[in-house]
Amino acid sequence: MAINVLAVGQCPGLFTRVEALQAGLTDHDLRNPEYCRVIHGVYRTSETILTHELRCRAVAMKLPPGAVITGKSAATLHGVPLARPQDPVEVLVKGCKRLHGIRCWAVRHYEFESIEWSGVRLATLERAALDILMRNSLPQAVGLCDMLLHAGVIDKDTIGRYLEGRHDYGIRRARRAFEFLDHRAESPPESVLRVMFVMAGLNPVPQLEIPGENGSLLRADLGFDEARVLVEYDGAWHADPEQFRRDQQRLRWLRANGWHVIVVTAEDLAKAPQRIVDAVQAAVRRRPDFA
Repeated sequence: MAINVLAVGQCPGLFTRVEALQAGLTDHDLRNPEYCRVIHGVYRTSETILTHELRCRAVAMKLPPGAVITGKSAATLHGVPLARPQDPVEVLVKGCKRLHGIRCWAVRHYEFESIEWSGVRLATLERAALDILMRNSLPQAVGLCDMLLHAGVIDKDTIGRYLEGRHDYGIRRARRAFEFLDHRAESPPESVLRVMFVMAGLNPVPQLEIPGENGSLLRADLGFDEARVLVEYDGAWHADPEQFRRDQQRLRWLRANGWHVIVVTAEDLAKAPQRIVDAVQAAVRRRPDFA
């Protein structure tokens, strides 16, 4: 049906079912591959690229004005991409109902903790960090907030001051996670590994610097300097053959110069986290310089 839906909706590339029906489309038309459902009752054109921001805008079209987009979603809208396009939008809203594509909480919040955005409200970075720390597991919370610190959009002291004097549900969890935060981490999996090791009585250094060949400086994701043990996270094979070659050359040099390197994959972290901890503990304790 020849209808310009781009001119129908409130947001570019988005439109509601009601708007589509009013413009002359039918439910049968909306099942055409030309249109894709973003959330219940909100669609996009197939040419419109799905991003998490677009998903947030779709959700905003269905939320009451006082609802607040927070957590990973808010961080993404502030420029730190913690949420993937397909991730649910995290929201603070009264009368919270479980809806596909939305992760929501009906909890107390204050107007100064958010700003106007797309017909609803957007949490400040401080409030977004608070919700991340309160509403995720300890390793996940640390990994996500570490990315905010690493991006330089907020610092640990600011988050710490924001936690002071609060009595929100989950604040104890937030304060515990806060103690693990470290701006040096470069990816959430690195932070998750570090939390696992610390809770097992180990004390790794994030982004440990190592003198390399000809005055060069190498960095390892996590390192135990005295024991000369390194832990490297490898989330996926590199598509670039040259990068893969350089990585392998770097690993060979480290091992040839007395470093014990343990490479952890995404599959290892997902399926056998305790096995990783056991392997690192054993490696650190058997190194001759370990004290």
